[in-house]
Amino acid sequence: MKTKVSYYDLHYHLQEVTIENVKNVKYGKINFTNKDQPLNTVGIYGANGSGKTTFVDAMTLVKTIIEASVVPKSENLYHSLVDLVPLGEGNVSTISVVIAGEKADVTYQVSFSTKQSKLWIDDEKIYYKRNAPRAKTRLLFHYNQGAKLSSSIDLPLLDLTKSVESKVAKSKNQIKLGIVSGIVKPKGDSLFFNNQMVAIVQDETIFGSELHYVQEIFNTFALNLSIYSSKISGQIYSDISLPLSFSVEGGFGMTEVPMDGKHEIEPSIYKFSQKIFKQINQMLPILIPQLTIELVKKDTVVTKEQKEMDVVELMAKRDGKKYPLRYESDGIKKIVSILSTLINVYNTPRAIAIIDELDAGIFEYLLGEIVDVIAENAKGLLIFTSHNLRPLEVLDYKKIVFTSTNPENRYITIKNIKPTNNLRDIYIRAIQLGGMDEPVFEKVSSTLIKRAFLGTKKVEITPHHGE
Repeated sequence: MKTKVSYYDLHYHLQEVTIENVKNVKYGKINFTNKDQPLNTVGIYGANGSGKTTFVDAMTLVKTIIEASVVPKSENLYHSLVDLVPLGEGNVSTISVVIAGEKADVTYQVSFSTKQSKLWIDDEKIYYKRNAPRAKTRLLFHYNQGAKLSSSIDLPLLDLTKSVESKVAKSKNQIKLGIVSGIVKPKGDSLFFNNQMVAIVQDETIFGSELHYVQEIFNTFALNLSIYSSKISGQIYSDISLPLSFSVEGGFGMTEVPMDGKHEIEPSIYKFSQKIFKQINQMLPILIPQLTIELVKKDTVVTKEQKEMDVVELMAKRDGKKYPLRYESDGIKKIVSILSTLINVYNTPRAIAIIDELDAGIFEYLLGEIVDVIAENAKGLLIFTSHNLRPLEVLDYKKIVFTSTNPENRYITIKNIKPTNNLRDIYIRAIQLGGMDEPVFEKVSSTLIKRAFLGTKKVEITPHHGE
């Protein structure tokens, strides 16, 4: 008898992410549990160019594949994801995500390369380990571009069990699977998360309930995963729009709210935005005394297409004075931008937020207080990268990952630190003297820096006279 799995019935936590040959990471693994218990906060620390943002970009790709089965064509995002694969003929990158569910630990592993300046999915594997004593990890699904199941079955599937292969061999099933593989093959898209493949898996006629469970787990995981990259936060500095990561009753995701004056939006969007700002304003005055924000409706107009639109402007209010939010500091705009997502992580067990450069523009002491409260009581998981060392003073060492200078072992942790030890001091000492499993910083001589400054001449510009 088939058991329908609902997104809301699933309980799980992110267990592990492994990255191979992605940008500047030849190999790196991050574990999000401690003694089999899920962590609610993980901070990633390290020098510039040591693999912090690589993790964020890798997870952005995984979320995109699950949600769309294809790399998006948005130019900025697309090119940044294509750059995940190191330059070089025949380079293949791999990302593996392990999620611990109530029934089983499930793994999605994707390998990809670049072809004709496009990201190309070469291989997908699904692993399943039932939560039972002495249970073994089994390969449930293996898609490989260019592979052939057998001489008589021309499908790019490998390692099927005899039971599944006998079902795949049926003419009607070969046709169904052949149509889907024919769609994804010339595009280099995902087979497992293609909409038609999702329908085939959910039917359970060919592949069974276990693969259906895996698909539901990863769909729910992507749905509850919010990623706030440095590219998104960079929009704040332009003063054109405020990227707003939100999670309220009725919806969640990422949207952009214009900051450069008045703009026209649909009445339904204006109405929904009131929920977001109401939620934010419950918390914002606690962090920034007396500050609240609102999307003010200035007027209602009718477009050429006879569509009614609200004319709105994003405003801030403090000390009884109201003014456009764009006049506030970048740090305050950053807090406003991520606050709804942080509230969601604090209150929702399945919520996962990945924030690159969490410390950018935020006052050091306030940053520490926010991280401390989330680490103490959050039901979800906050993963962040940072250069500011203040959170090292408030976080348990088990919740900290350091990046190393060794590309073949990028992500390391400290073991057996006494509660009385100051993790910030230990990290600075490791930078200066070493002592960790891997070096965490390539030391730079201040004398060489001085010589470089002194020895650098001004660039002489020779006037060019046109003929």
